[in-house]
Amino acid sequence: MSFSPAQCSALREIEGGVATRPAAEIERIGAVLEANQNADPVEAARVSGLSVPTVATMGALNPQQGMAFSLVFGSMLRQYHPDLLLKVLRERGPLGQVPDVSDSPLGMTLLDGMLDTAQQNYLMQCS
Repeated sequence: MSFSPAQCSALREIEGGVATRPAAEIERIGAVLEANQNADPVEAARVSGLSVPTVATMGALNPQQGMAFSLVFGSMLRQYHPDLLLKVLRERGPLGQVPDVSDSPLGMTLLDGMLDTAQQNYLMQCS
């Protein structure tokens, strides 16, 4: 997957938030955004603390791009808030599209590989 300049900018902003906000706040923002998926980008930006361009970029992702974004976000959680990543895996399935693998060593190895690849792609393309 290759990221556009707008997508790289959005991912960098998201990483800044993940790196500096407590896990509970990230979880709260995620719940609000999930509950208001069809909200106006300005309103979604207000409740999330993200910029309108980042929210608009996220809203314009196709399913493949959304999965790539989810994997990069998962790699950010793994780096900055590993306990929150495990909680998300157990409660919603990893990144909303894959069965819960949190209790499976093989499943976690496969997920780690996908997160590693996503993180490397992000770092190579967006740094």
